[in-house]
Amino acid sequence: MRSLPLSCSAFDSGRTAEAHLVADLAGGRTTLRRQHVGYPFHVTRGFHLDSARPDLLTLYLQSASGGFYAGDRLRLDVTVAANAAFHLTTQAATVVHHGRDAGSSQQQCVTVGAGAFCAVTSDPYVLFPGADLGLDTIATVAAGAVLLLADGFAVHDPKQSRRPFGSFCGRLRVMRPDGRVLLFDRGSIRGDDLHNGALGAMAAAATAVLIAPREKWPDVEMLREAADRCGCLCGASAAPNEAGMVMRMLAPDGGALARGLEAAFHVAGRAALGFELARRRK
Repeated sequence: MRSLPLSCSAFDSGRTAEAHLVADLAGGRTTLRRQHVGYPFHVTRGFHLDSARPDLLTLYLQSASGGFYAGDRLRLDVTVAANAAFHLTTQAATVVHHGRDAGSSQQQCVTVGAGAFCAVTSDPYVLFPGADLGLDTIATVAAGAVLLLADGFAVHDPKQSRRPFGSFCGRLRVMRPDGRVLLFDRGSIRGDDLHNGALGAMAAAATAVLIAPREKWPDVEMLREAADRCGCLCGASAAPNEAGMVMRMLAPDGGALARGLEAAFHVAGRAALGFELARRRK
């Protein structure tokens, strides 16, 4: 009898997967009204962690596959209904493996209804040598609603071979429900550029964008101080069209960056919601 080759004897061509989450206010609490989560996405039950806002739902989005692999094409759709409060975060940093000339990508579509609060905050993407990741986010935010988006990357070479990652590219477009564009942000960096000193001595970077009415913006100095306590460098300024604030952060490694992003989440959340958010344990 002839043996068949093992399924792992050749490289996968990548995966196409989607996750759809709809959060709605019901019975005084935000709940998942609808969810469709395909592999490698995985979610467990939601948590209501904040006694000051028991309606605020926190959900951990997990990866069941060990990260991004070459050819992965993932899509995440999040809808937060009017007056609901929802925080989507990751359980840990996400590893991005060698892109093998195909790269990997994730598309995100976030819709926030009138009077709603939505935070989508990811732990850093960890770029292994050869990693090539593109993030493309479209957000539709109603006037008066609050949206906080945060993500970034850290570089890791487990064999200390000084092999660079391929590239990291992020694109964000924010608009109103009538189609008016508030903000378009795009940035990219190649591994060779980082090795040549593009970030100085830093090996991790992140962007956080807050879309909110002016009275719900955090104090810039408080953001800087919070990042500084975590060993990060931070700069923040008003977004175009007075839509909110944009923050850039640099850190020496992924651990410091994760702590800095968590601190920024708490500063921005306190300004937007008026109370101190509980710690999201991971």
